[in-house]
Amino acid sequence: MTETIKQVSEVELAYKILQKVGKAMYFRDLITEALEMKGRRIHSLAHAIAEVHTQINMDSRFVHMGKGMWGIVEWSPQQLSGRLAAEKDDSVKTSTTVRRQKLFEEIQQEYVAANAEPGERE
Repeated sequence: MTETIKQVSEVELAYKILQKVGKAMYFRDLITEALEMKGRRIHSLAHAIAEVHTQINMDSRFVHMGKGMWGIVEWSPQQLSGRLAAEKDDSVKTSTTVRRQKLFEEIQQEYVAANAEPGERE
């Protein structure tokens, strides 16, 4: 087992840790745990953490949850986020349609008032 872990990258170990834990983790805790599992000799912990953090940041399987917390993309269903985006688009379209309708009515009223006979004006 140890031989297999040594062949796996720290990023892959971090991914497996998050899958096992099932919740977001602070990046230092996550990376430190992955480095400990890997068991390789480290000259500078800060440099190793920065290196793995960069790799996690570029890996599309991970998602930054804010405040240094990292999770994995598979936890947030795309259907839900897609549905929320569609609902937001619909509400924007609706409010835009209402504004346009009101503007059109105002323009029509001004046109009628401007083109009315002198006796018909208010």
